Amino acid sequence: MRVAAIDIGTNTVRLLLANVEGQPGHYRVHQAQRFELITRLGEGLDATGRLGEAPMRRALGGLARYASMIRESGIEHVAGVATEATRSASNGEEFIARATQILGFHPRVIDGIEEASLTFLGATKAADPAASYCVIDVGGGSTEFVIGHSFPDYAISIEIGSVRLTERALAKGLDTPAAMREHIDALFAGITPPYAPERVLGSGGTFVTLAAVADDLSMSAAESARRELSLGELRSTVDRLLEMSVAEIAELPAVPLGRAGVLHAGALCAERAVAHIGSTQIAVSVSDILDGLALHLAEESMTGLGS
Repeated sequence: MRVAAIDIGTNTVRLLLANVEGQPGHYRVHQAQRFELITRLGEGLDATGRLGEAPMRRALGGLARYASMIRESGIEHVAGVATEATRSASNGEEFIARATQILGFHPRVIDGIEEASLTFLGATKAADPAASYCVIDVGGGSTEFVIGHSFPDYAISIEIGSVRLTERALAKGLDTPAAMREHIDALFAGITPPYAPERVLGSGGTFVTLAAVADDLSMSAAESARRELSLGELRSTVDRLLEMSVAEIAELPAVPLGRAGVLHAGALCAERAVAHIGSTQIAVSVSDILDGLALHLAEESMTGLGS
């Protein structure tokens, strides 16, 4: 089954085109093509509570490109979700109405728990079902923690991410890494996992970028491999980035155009998230909420409920 999945995030708008193969309950994503546009939909949201017109136009322009790609591919099984920026904005419904006109289908605004669950599904589907996992996803507007075996046992979404922390740091005078770490730790203090997971997976663009920076890889090279990072390696990579200016970060081959300006904040969120879980090792996975959405779409389509 050929599927298309779209994730409308706070910092990026992403598309997955993939084959989903297998039987109900045992599907796998194959031959995946991934596309990412950094649109900063959530720019200014933390201060105003609304999506700005310019950020919305950027995101809608990205969705128009994806809609054209989906039409050209002939894919009929399509789904999309919108996450933290859209669900927390007072004009989120207006944005979704405009997105629906462009896409030709209605993307769902999902809450943080469903976001975490779909991310867990995508990141762990090919993993050892006997092991327990904690999947951490640092997004632009929120950070998700989800713990489970084959299915989530615990999930929580915290309203802090690379874009939100970058803007909050400026607004609240969090002008040192120590102050930002203290702010993040206070937000993560309410996370109470039911048990210590055997393995920790870092999912999403921030973790993939950090792994690529750690090995001095290009982003395309980093996305083709799964990478293990020790907490020490993660911390040294974060410290290295904190010593660099945004302009210097933008020159790194591992950093996609547009991510440099929020990577200081995203890196700190990632480091504190792993430290909070108490892990000394993290596996970085390119599989994420898009893979989970593709698998969910396949399950729905096979039961006659899909698009």
